[in-house]
Amino acid sequence: MHKDGVDLHKRNQINVRWIPTSEDNKLLGLAKEQARAATQEDAIPQVQAPKMKSTTLKIARAQAVPKSELPENVGRHSRRVDTALPGKHTRQLYDQLSWKEASVLAQLRTGMARLNGYLFRINAAETDQCACGQARETVDPFLFRCRKWTAHRTDMLQCTDTNRGNLSFFLGGKSRSDDQKWKPNVEAVRASIRFAIATGRLEAT
Repeated sequence: MHKDGVDLHKRNQINVRWIPTSEDNKLLGLAKEQARAATQEDAIPQVQAPKMKSTTLKIARAQAVPKSELPENVGRHSRRVDTALPGKHTRQLYDQLSWKEASVLAQLRTGMARLNGYLFRINAAETDQCACGQARETVDPFLFRCRKWTAHRTDMLQCTDTNRGNLSFFLGGKSRSDDQKWKPNVEAVRASIRFAIATGRLEAT
């Protein structure tokens, strides 16, 4: 490609222009930013793992901006967790968390988590099975059913008797059965975050 450019330059003028992507497509935008940086003069080639946690957190925070409707790139998992998206309650959830806690919550709420179900889908894991081998490792089995993490669920179980296994309740979302007086149960959300951190499953390896 460089040789062709040199040959063309002898007879022609070459203009290279970056075409901006849609602001809504954040993952594509991130890829273009990294590609643009790699073409700068004196750029140093780098080999690194995708910044999945920070990207996921950016997407989750974007969902907190009040809009009349959700953008199309918000996944089915997020919509299932929280029927009240977009809403101010999301920003309130994240604003009172540390960066690490917010990153964990973002992974759980978006489904873009370092769990085998998602990692296998993006060719970053050899299997989609959870540690106990009984199910595909997605957010639901990880939080409520995988037997390897039973001892870590004590705090979560103490938060409620009626909403055990309710993904929306434990991740600060509104379920379809909640009424207009609904508001996030912050203690349940924090218990879920503590559980996830204790297992170490959502940490980069």
